[in-house]
Amino acid sequence: QALAPAASPPHPAPLPILARARPDRRAMADGAITMQVAVPEGVFPGQAFAVTTPDGQMLQLTCPEGVGAGSPIQFAYIPLAEAPQCGDGEAAVHPDDAALFEQAMVYATQKQEELASAGAVAAQPLPVGEFTGNVFAPAIFAAGSNAIVTRSSGEESGCSIYEVFLTAMGPQYNVYLGQSEASEPIFKWCGEADLRAYPTA
Repeated sequence: QALAPAASPPHPAPLPILARARPDRRAMADGAITMQVAVPEGVFPGQAFAVTTPDGQMLQLTCPEGVGAGSPIQFAYIPLAEAPQCGDGEAAVHPDDAALFEQAMVYATQKQEELASAGAVAAQPLPVGEFTGNVFAPAIFAAGSNAIVTRSSGEESGCSIYEVFLTAMGPQYNVYLGQSEASEPIFKWCGEADLRAYPTA
């Protein structure tokens, strides 16, 4: 997927640095549900495949090295009811961020539909007994949720989660930042250390 030219999105100055109320990963992990999925036929190490959770989330898992079709992967996810929502009253949604979030929801919905039409594997409950496969940590943010992202300049701005990838190195997110001057969508890859829940009034 090609990224748009490195132009600034039509977005106001970055949000002021607010108290960095990042989700407490340990507390969130307490609410995580662990499931299992078998690597589908035709998927090789390094390739991603889509998985659906019982609450309807669509996640992408990256097939680890040394793993082939039929191999089990255990992963955890945070149910939508437990996922961080907008923050706890620090600030109101900026009108430009509201427009960005609306645009982002269109892209995220299209991506989820694209993944579903390509075929997604349904997650299964854990088998009884000891698990000896690969285990992926849960993602705190779900596709379509809004967040604050720290940019490479150190400034922060609103964003929306476009895709969620679970990998052996931890969750990775492709976030939507807005549109370039050429009206092309701008995306950024980041980890959870670069994200926090979007504050609201």
